[in-house]
Amino acid sequence: MHVAAEEPTFATMHDVVVFDSSCFNSTSCIGERVEHFVEYYGADWCEPCELIEDEIDALNRTDTFVIQHHPSVVDASFLSASKLRFENEHRLLFLPSLVIDGQGLLTGSSQGLELSNALSQRSTSYSGLSEIELNNGSLTWQASQGDRVSVWRTEAIEHPDRNRTHPTLATDMMQFNASNGSGNISTLLEDFSGSLVVILEQTGTYQLVSDSTNLPGGVDLYDDSDAGQIIAPQGMSPGQRASLWTGILLAALAPAIYMRWNLSKQVTGEEE
Repeated sequence: MHVAAEEPTFATMHDVVVFDSSCFNSTSCIGERVEHFVEYYGADWCEPCELIEDEIDALNRTDTFVIQHHPSVVDASFLSASKLRFENEHRLLFLPSLVIDGQGLLTGSSQGLELSNALSQRSTSYSGLSEIELNNGSLTWQASQGDRVSVWRTEAIEHPDRNRTHPTLATDMMQFNASNGSGNISTLLEDFSGSLVVILEQTGTYQLVSDSTNLPGGVDLYDDSDAGQIIAPQGMSPGQRASLWTGILLAALAPAIYMRWNLSKQVTGEEE
């Protein structure tokens, strides 16, 4: 009997609320919903990432929150949760990359410089979280959609080699079932001065589309000690990627094969 393959589950970002640590000492702390949420994937060893970080620093938007992920195990500030999101949920292969509102993608330093324009072209209607409040290390909420609440801790972390600071680098994360309505996040608040980002989402793989009008440029391959990565289009299966690269390699070798064939014909003619 033929069994139909299961349809992939696509992720959806429903709501994003940010808590600033300045209110953590209050009896209760109320978060603020953002209009745009940008997830920036970079690395301390990535030189093109400097251009993107300068672009982010120059953003003059109070409606946008940018969280920085370090998914590379080479970085001292590496976070395994960022690596899992980079590889499994956003299905990315190279740095720097920017994910906008869980929908758009900018890859490479040349595309990353289009961030401001890409934000101006997008609109969001985040909703789903209500009665969300932080009180004595306990986060409570009501969720009308989605199945997961992710809480990311971000902090200002100095770059180990360059004279700059990562203002909102992800340093820890906790996840809860959205239907629970509450979660103890007191461990995230220990010795903490930064922002908490609460994301209501549907679990799965995000289907990202390019927000750029340019080809990628200044791209660094993702540096992971487990395996080297090669550039491949988003959304393709391994078999499709293998077929695509086989075709590209054959096309690249075609002129050499033709020249070799011509030379063999000339040699055969001379021998005759």
